[in-house]
Amino acid sequence: MTDKNTQNPFSGILGFIIKLIQIILYIPIQIIFIPFAIIGIAIAVYKEMGVSKKLGVSFSAIKALQYRWMMHYFETRDDPLSVAFVKKFPCESHFGMWSVMGALIISQRLTGFPEKLGKLVERGEESGDTTAGIRVLTFDKIMEKYVEDMEQIVLPGSGFDLIALHFTKGKDLKVFELDQANTLNLKIETLKKAGIEHDWITYIPVDYENESWADKLLEAGFDKSKKTLFLWQSVSLYLEENIVKDNLRQMANLCAEGSIIAQDFYSEVFAAGEYSKESKKFLGIIESMGEPAKFGVDMSDNPKAAVESFLNECGLQMTDYIQFGEKLDIEPFYSIVEAEKL
Repeated sequence: MTDKNTQNPFSGILGFIIKLIQIILYIPIQIIFIPFAIIGIAIAVYKEMGVSKKLGVSFSAIKALQYRWMMHYFETRDDPLSVAFVKKFPCESHFGMWSVMGALIISQRLTGFPEKLGKLVERGEESGDTTAGIRVLTFDKIMEKYVEDMEQIVLPGSGFDLIALHFTKGKDLKVFELDQANTLNLKIETLKKAGIEHDWITYIPVDYENESWADKLLEAGFDKSKKTLFLWQSVSLYLEENIVKDNLRQMANLCAEGSIIAQDFYSEVFAAGEYSKESKKFLGIIESMGEPAKFGVDMSDNPKAAVESFLNECGLQMTDYIQFGEKLDIEPFYSIVEAEKL
């Protein structure tokens, strides 16, 4: 009788041969792309760092847009709007990204190599360097969950994310996006150049140092009596703790019964650049562009309780909590929460 647990030696050999063929087919594709990649990298770096700094827009917002572009081409999240946006966006290069990633994209589609690139880990198995894709899809699910039930949607610090355009077109609700004036004005200009419909969204450029975003929101037609989803993603990491609390308290004060605030939190260890080499490198790049990490929740003991306590201080009651990497034996570093007014 053959032991079911005994591995067939031929399966290992076959797997090795398939992998070898995949690599052999990938090499000439990559060689073709090398001269384009050299030019593309130079263009991309100039646009992402040089042009963005000159225009005074958020570098972290540009990186978020870049990841959505990659998810589209690696077929983990359909996002033609972000691709169309990138093609007309002065701080990013569609050609540059294709010249760098094109060989990998083509190879994966033709042969499945590299197997893991572009694939998402299972929910709960996220590590510091596999969080981005699951984070995007988690906020997508939150939007899908509430878009039919809410009367208003507000995205503070919306950056260049087009999630509102993707989920709210044709819906009977008001949508408001707020961000720094330079970032949001450039977003509107790029949407127009790309021919992307956006007239149902109210864009509110804010000078945060001299203006109240809450007052600007009310002036733009926000109704405090209506159920609202506040979607505040990937912003708190770059703010001082007192500013995070103040913003959440203002959102709570604007909430009618049934409203939801969804946002994410990083850990203190992550914010300090001590979680991993990859996170330290990423935060170093962001800091060099003028956006240092400033805030994280102490997740060293009981992360859920720590986040819930922080929300309570802001006048909010946590209604849902997602801890990334919860199935792994790793230090907690990131969570996404939903909360309602106390």
